Amino acid sequence: MRIRPRSLPSGWYPGTRSGCESEIAQFVQGVKPLAAGAKVYGGMVPHAGWYFSGKLAARVFYLNAEAVQPQVVCIFGGHLGGNSPPLLATEDAWETPYGNVPLATEFYEPLKAKMTFKEEYPGDNTIEVNLPFVAHFFPNAKVLAIRSPQSARALELGEAVAQVARDLERTILFFGSADLTHYGPNYGWAPKGSGPDAVKWVKEVNDKQFMDAVLKLDAKTAVDLANRDQSSCSAGAPAAAIAAAKKMGASQAILVDYYTSYDIMPGNSFVGYGGAVWAG
Repeated sequence: MRIRPRSLPSGWYPGTRSGCESEIAQFVQGVKPLAAGAKVYGGMVPHAGWYFSGKLAARVFYLNAEAVQPQVVCIFGGHLGGNSPPLLATEDAWETPYGNVPLATEFYEPLKAKMTFKEEYPGDNTIEVNLPFVAHFFPNAKVLAIRSPQSARALELGEAVAQVARDLERTILFFGSADLTHYGPNYGWAPKGSGPDAVKWVKEVNDKQFMDAVLKLDAKTAVDLANRDQSSCSAGAPAAAIAAAKKMGASQAILVDYYTSYDIMPGNSFVGYGGAVWAG
């Protein structure tokens, strides 16, 4: 059995199961439940370290888990340009503080028959940082881990994964892992200067435009906005998840929360985080 080892240091997320359990319990305190009987298809989650965005990611996963326990959880990651093919994690399992989480190996060959993939290499945070949440909230699910390019190919990818899930008769949820505007000198991008006016612009203009597209399930516009305005580092991930969820029947997105790292640790450099649930 091929096991992918954890590659991120413990500063990203706790190194033990008990440490994860303790933080997750705090993250989901007071979360407002979805309407009774809500049908869910996954959602958009951030991928910063748990100190900054763990609460939001945990709440998106929690709301889905309260509604359904699928056989497969698909996490689309990102940090890819538009010309890249999708990157597929092809091991049998992935190490987490909860033990080794099995990967959905039965998807590999059917997906490769539909699209060109390259093998995903260890070290990227967009998927790994969220795996302990999957292990916690969906203990009996396999994981399908794919990084999606930031282009129209993301929509093709999402639809292909949904079709394979149908062909294999697997119940599945689709999560897109993306952070929003990376602003300030740390990221080499500060078109509105610094200070409160810059923070206001990121929140009320740049991030809002991207989140509005996500909440309309408009995957193409989300990718276009990210490419134009740098409003997401991984727009291909939610775009793929949206396309997959819509193919399965999603008709709306519910905003879970939005905030920035500035709200946690003010500074001239900060990142936006948005979370949503795909619903029917």
